Amino acid sequence: MKKNIYFSTFLILGMTLFTACTEDDDTPPPADPVAVTEGVFILNEGAYFYGVSGSLSYLDYESQTLSNGVFAAKNGRALGATPNDAIIYGSKMYIATTDENRLEVVNATTLESLGFVTMTSPRKLAAAGGKVFVTSYMGTVCGIDTTRLEIVAESEKIGGNLEGIVVRGQYLYVCNAWNSDYTYNNNVVKLQISDLAKVKDITVTCNPVRLTTDGADIYVQSTGNYADVLPSIQRLDAVDQITPLCQGTYMSYASHKIYYISMTYDENWNTITRYGVYDLLKGEDAEFIAGEEILSPCAIAADPNSGIVYVSSYGQGAMGGIDYSGAGYIVAYSSDGTMLKKYDAGVAPSVFVFQTSSYYAQ
Repeated sequence: MKKNIYFSTFLILGMTLFTACTEDDDTPPPADPVAVTEGVFILNEGAYFYGVSGSLSYLDYESQTLSNGVFAAKNGRALGATPNDAIIYGSKMYIATTDENRLEVVNATTLESLGFVTMTSPRKLAAAGGKVFVTSYMGTVCGIDTTRLEIVAESEKIGGNLEGIVVRGQYLYVCNAWNSDYTYNNNVVKLQISDLAKVKDITVTCNPVRLTTDGADIYVQSTGNYADVLPSIQRLDAVDQITPLCQGTYMSYASHKIYYISMTYDENWNTITRYGVYDLLKGEDAEFIAGEEILSPCAIAADPNSGIVYVSSYGQGAMGGIDYSGAGYIVAYSSDGTMLKKYDAGVAPSVFVFQTSSYYAQ
């Protein structure tokens, strides 16, 4: 598989042909770099209660092949129980494995293990300023020095079981999702990056789980209480004001659109699933796919460069039901919802990490 992250620069050289240069010979400014996607890592959570370890898969864009178990193949051991988030930052990939109580660190090119940081119940990851920030079920956020691979900062206890985290400017925003007694919280906590000091709480729909950003606005996905409070996707603007956008249980942002999956229940606890796309520029909500090929969704992820949208699913068991301990699969769609290809994956494929490179166009 291709894993090299590179930057190619085309240089324009001026030539002097025995004549003096004039002001009209000024070299034009370089174009903005063009980002491309080389492939995508898929983090498979496994099945903790069935004793199934998590794993890492890789979809190579050039060959259009998906390889499963790539971490184990390189390092000769399983990734561990319940890996639930991963990011690439610099030359390393960081993987939070909740039930192993560690942050696994690997070379993002070779997947060779570089060690790990021990911490209790790590959940979600963000990175800025040479640090990786990790939420936890201990109610705190830790800052990891990416050179020393050590915890160098920790916030006060800011909530119960913390989930999603995102960077905007000089601040971190953190989901305070739920508590050990299975009650739900309704706030996103704003922290200073510099010292992890709490700035304020921001009220959102209860049980906030996921955050993403377009660099200006932040998008908050709250799961609700599974009863009278429905799942919701909300916009958190530049002055920290919240606006509801649409109903959604999973989400992914790309090109001014939120692709989402909404899962609710009827009076008999039958699941009602809708796949949609919210156009942020037009303020319009529309159906994305019908989804008959998806048995039970695990995640949705939109490639910010190619426009491809992936939906992952659990597989089907021998008796026709959902197999929570067996291999899942991934379906790729174009941005208009056309089905492109289906790939076999690991157990509970839940997190997508796009591997990108950049070059300067001529």
